[in-house]
Amino acid sequence: MLISIVTPFANEKENLKEFVERTIKGGKKAKVDIELIFIDDGSTDGSGEIAKELQQKHSFIKLFTHKINRGLTEALKTGFKNSSGEIIFFIPSDLESHPDEDIPALMQGFDKGFDVVCGRRISRKEIKIILSSIYNDISNFLFKTKLRDMNWIKAFKKECLNDLILRSDWHRFIVQILFYKGYKVTEVPVNWYKRKSGKSHFGLKRIPISFFDALSVKFLMVFTKAPMRLFGGFGGLQIVSAILITAWMLYSSFILKTSAFRLRPLLYFSVALFLSGIIFFFMGFIAELIVNLNEEIKNQKNDKN
Repeated sequence: MLISIVTPFANEKENLKEFVERTIKGGKKAKVDIELIFIDDGSTDGSGEIAKELQQKHSFIKLFTHKINRGLTEALKTGFKNSSGEIIFFIPSDLESHPDEDIPALMQGFDKGFDVVCGRRISRKEIKIILSSIYNDISNFLFKTKLRDMNWIKAFKKECLNDLILRSDWHRFIVQILFYKGYKVTEVPVNWYKRKSGKSHFGLKRIPISFFDALSVKFLMVFTKAPMRLFGGFGGLQIVSAILITAWMLYSSFILKTSAFRLRPLLYFSVALFLSGIIFFFMGFIAELIVNLNEEIKNQKNDKN
């Protein structure tokens, strides 16, 4: 079996050689053939030159270069697009994960029939564990998963790429998206190691970004499944509310003899609700057209393949 190790890096010159050595050992332990796909995402410390030297030394290494730093999601898209393996791994080059241990560990999950296997960090000792816990709790709530470490190393069958949507910083939601699409997901315990050199590229600013991205991904999953149910539900609720408010105003005006001046704000509010509901209905129709067009395009691509 051929597996693809997709490894983006940015300014990791001290770690690349050891990473390659450990990857070779991991492939031998798991008894699989490997291709290592390096993506140099705009490194400025000479990492690219070291990667080229390693590529010349080892025939199983592929190297792709981004002239500027385009972010982890774009780097992964480059790597996934050029992967040939039956199973695709995402393992960063910072050596917080050791490929010689983790490749065999994750491969065991596929022996049990799973489509996606995540590494769950044990003995992790850093303050970011609190943020990771919050992230995992939110993801489990939104996507109905039952995992404890979704934003770490992972591996999945190549067929998963057909249903994987990546944009912006959505690399954090690979597992959630595939689970929502019906793929069987599990996690296995792996060791975590403190970074020896280099600097982490993830800071506190990712907290609000991750939260809003999670909502966006969830919305997209619901939107593409049944957009009219979503928009039509909001629209119908607003229209019914407008009708009920109007009925109450008529009752107050003719039965209770309430002054029309006092009811005027409610009249404006009910009109706004009614018009807003109509707009939501039209948005639902447009969304249905967009989804149908996307499905037709996807089917045409599949027919060509």
